[in-house]
Amino acid sequence: MTRPQMIVVGGGVMGLATGCALAAQGVDVTVLERYRVAHDRASSHGLTRAIRHEYGPLAIYTQMVARSLPLWAELARETGRHLYTETGVLTLGQPDDGHTLPGYDTMRAAGLPVERLTPRECMQRFPQFRAEDYGAITYNPIGGMLHASECLFALADRLRAQGGTLREGAQVVRVEPAGPGGRVILADGTSLAADRVIVTVGPWVRALLPELDLPVRSTRQQVSYFAGLSPDEFGVGVFPVFLSGMHHYGFPLVRGDDGRWWLKVASHAFGATVDPDVPYGRDDAELADVRAFLRRVIPAAAGAELAAMDYCMYDLVADEDFILDVHPGGAGIIIGSGFSGHGFKFGILIGQLLAALALEQPPAFPLERFRLARFARH
Repeated sequence: MTRPQMIVVGGGVMGLATGCALAAQGVDVTVLERYRVAHDRASSHGLTRAIRHEYGPLAIYTQMVARSLPLWAELARETGRHLYTETGVLTLGQPDDGHTLPGYDTMRAAGLPVERLTPRECMQRFPQFRAEDYGAITYNPIGGMLHASECLFALADRLRAQGGTLREGAQVVRVEPAGPGGRVILADGTSLAADRVIVTVGPWVRALLPELDLPVRSTRQQVSYFAGLSPDEFGVGVFPVFLSGMHHYGFPLVRGDDGRWWLKVASHAFGATVDPDVPYGRDDAELADVRAFLRRVIPAAAGAELAAMDYCMYDLVADEDFILDVHPGGAGIIIGSGFSGHGFKFGILIGQLLAALALEQPPAFPLERFRLARFARH
């Protein structure tokens, strides 16, 4: 029998993971990446991404995290790369925020060893934090940080080892159904056909599938890195990944591009809408907001040297649920989008789910929540 031929458009975490999942099932798969793997405009690049079970009452995401962690561990063993560091996850919230305490209940029901802490207990265990203003605090020792770009390189290693093809510098400008399959048109005018085309291009999805008018907004996001802080106070083992009010978040020290230890702190607040083809620069108001948060909650870091800024884009949908579905105009196109700034941790699992859609196999998790039809209902 002829091997199925499939094209994945977009070589971020979702696209590479999809390519790997397809190649593992004998598909002749090519991943087309517009720039290069882990390029600095991608949603997937960078030093770290959180992997956390804290999803309020949304048990499906907690379950998907539990499945993703061993998949990342398997990839690390296979490629010999360090992909995950367990740091624990500290959530600073309020009793009525709709997230912290429902998340605690969901995690407890899932059998996770999550604890509730009083502000005093929090400050005794993690003296870096001033927690007296938080009425609901949880700590889950299972969770931490994925080393983002390293995860991408590991997936690229796996893809090649499984016989898949990765083409960098291949800009796709259009994707369209073509009979029972799909077709991509590249910037140089080349047209490529396949049995299935899987679109995982993050903020560029509206440009590649304009006929769908997907409710996806590209937002600017900024991350700050601070240097000059002691590993004894802010390093792995003493300082957790943290979430504050589901607004600010941060990570323990990691080695930065200049060889020094960097503390990452950022706002998860959704930024202004941007054109994904137009670079943007530093937002000093957002940096000031992060500094104000540090003065209030982590005062020992408030005066730290700003070592670097990093930028990315979210492919945001209003309900913050993903889009994992078949193109309504033809089964030859599969869409993975709307990851809304929290998808990276699931990337290796989402690759399997998109591969299942492409191969018309039962998915490992129900996909009703992620279907396009929900937008028509609204």
